[in-house]
Amino acid sequence: MLRVLVVGFGDIARRGIRSILRNPGILLMECGTDAVTAVVAGTRPDVVVLEAGPRGGGARAARLAAETPGTTVVLCSAHRTDMRVYPASGGCYTRPLSARALIDGVRG
Repeated sequence: MLRVLVVGFGDIARRGIRSILRNPGILLMECGTDAVTAVVAGTRPDVVVLEAGPRGGGARAARLAAETPGTTVVLCSAHRTDMRVYPASGGCYTRPLSARALIDGVRG
């Protein structure tokens, strides 16, 4: 089972993400941005879907990806038309934001 931690989104966005990622093979967990470090350390998710916010969040996503090897970090937001994916294998790529891109980013 793929463990996905959704971090920092508002209620409506979380509902949308849950709807997009609803699948028997995916376990969704949620937390706020203030608790992300502790929750990631305690649960070791396969993927973190991180809300970028109006400031972009790129530095936070890159740091999280570097600090949690083996975890994919997907950075997206309602404030942007693209999303960044930091695969568990390293590197970073950008895709236009869409439901399909989110699914693909999470599944690797």
